[in-house]
Amino acid sequence: MFDLVMSGLAAVAEVAHHDLESPSDDDGDGPAHHKQLLEIYAFLLQWAIECVEAKAAEKPSAAPVARGRGKPKKTTAAAAAAAVGAVWDSSAQLQGALDVMCKVLKLKLAKVFLTTSERDTFIGLLTRPVYRVLESEQRVKGTSMRMHAYKVLCMAVKHHGHGYGACVVAVWMPPC
Repeated sequence: MFDLVMSGLAAVAEVAHHDLESPSDDDGDGPAHHKQLLEIYAFLLQWAIECVEAKAAEKPSAAPVARGRGKPKKTTAAAAAAAVGAVWDSSAQLQGALDVMCKVLKLKLAKVFLTTSERDTFIGLLTRPVYRVLESEQRVKGTSMRMHAYKVLCMAVKHHGHGYGACVVAVWMPPC
């Protein structure tokens, strides 16, 4: 599902970029249609990232230890591999999602979202999951994930006036 939402948002961003950059016969429904699709996919992406981060934050439940005199059961290599394969590493998909967010933030959103409050709300849909990802100490330890997250936040600040988030970014900046 995560990949589906990411590819959908990337496709909508691509179409919106093409429509916003090309001179056309002033079709009044174009920006409104892009606005609705961008909002839907941004919300779904925020929701998916929130679910991934909530799952990652859960502590794995320890299996109850059996007590008794029986011999310990041997685990086969296939069973051990299946147990290891059951753990899903979402880092690569999160980095892909952050790249898609950057692609969306490169759009001229002022042409799609006519009021500042609408645009700020949309930017919040994209930056809120980034702040959630940065709350995870494991995620921030990885340089690649941290740089992808900073890129999204920097683009939001630079291109869309997301300056009120700059103080939060400063808290997460590594010491020089």
